[in-house]
Amino acid sequence: MLKKRALFVVFALLPACLGSVVTLSPKAASVTLVHESDRPLHCKFLGKINGSSRSSDEKEARQGAENDLRNHAADLQANFAFAEVERIGRVGTSTEQDAFVSGSALVCQTEAMEDAQEKADEKAHAQKEQDDDAAKQKEQDAKKDKKDKNHKKPGK
Repeated sequence: MLKKRALFVVFALLPACLGSVVTLSPKAASVTLVHESDRPLHCKFLGKINGSSRSSDEKEARQGAENDLRNHAADLQANFAFAEVERIGRVGTSTEQDAFVSGSALVCQTEAMEDAQEKADEKAHAQKEQDDDAAKQKEQDAKKDKKDKNHKKPGK
């Protein structure tokens, strides 16, 4: 009887042990997962990456695998995880779903990023011109003050 209970407990806990949904790490929150249709154009390849996860829920397993892929991309300091191959399927005869995603870690410059960089560059250039003009004005004012002091000397 004790053996039957022990066996029952082992089989009852087995699905919980098999499930391993990967959570997204805080540093991977800024990594964008992309597929072929939405892949940015200006990218640098950092390395091949894989992600996998397991759950009794297919969507949860897929999300975990994508999280794992993004976590690995973040480890390589990528801002994009490009998913190239995706597989999901049952684990044997269990109710568990095993998800796998393979792809590349990329550092990409998107159009929005390029636009933001151009605006930042324009703003910096305008600020530099403003600072240069202010410096010139200050220099002119200093020369004028010096000239006025020389004209106001007593006895002249």
